[in-house]
Amino acid sequence: MLELSANDTIIKTYLKDLQHLKSQAVSHELGLKAPFHNLLDKAAKRRHWTLVQELPTYSGGKRVVPDGTVRDEFRLARGWWEAKDTSDKLGAEIEKKLKAGYPARNTIFEDTQIAVLYQDKAEAGEFALGEPVKVADLLNQFLSHDESDEREFQRVQEPDS
Repeated sequence: MLELSANDTIIKTYLKDLQHLKSQAVSHELGLKAPFHNLLDKAAKRRHWTLVQELPTYSGGKRVVPDGTVRDEFRLARGWWEAKDTSDKLGAEIEKKLKAGYPARNTIFEDTQIAVLYQDKAEAGEFALGEPVKVADLLNQFLSHDESDEREFQRVQEPDS
């Protein structure tokens, strides 16, 4: 199981990179996506998972394109990430995305200040992205989420002991 700490290098790098962009008065989504992308990518790789950008998926019968999809070694989607502008009202943007059919099984919605984690189709927590402990908590909860269907798939894939 992955356990990141607040002192982890990838979290320190994320906060430093984000602060640098903000010191350059960058506030738009595309300008601020890279630090969180890099953070999530490095954390996923520690589980031998892959972060795929802009991978279309179907959810609730609708085609959606989250900013990132985290896939495991079997190419199963383990979670999604959606970035928003710092000027957006995050709650309203989340509602729009959910109504548009975005998955809520294990999804991070973030605006560089706050991340809201949805798991099992309900809000599972809100995390202040300026606090290293909260960033670690978010990633640990996101990357350790395990649904019953996924557990059953892994059980079937494991050799008999």
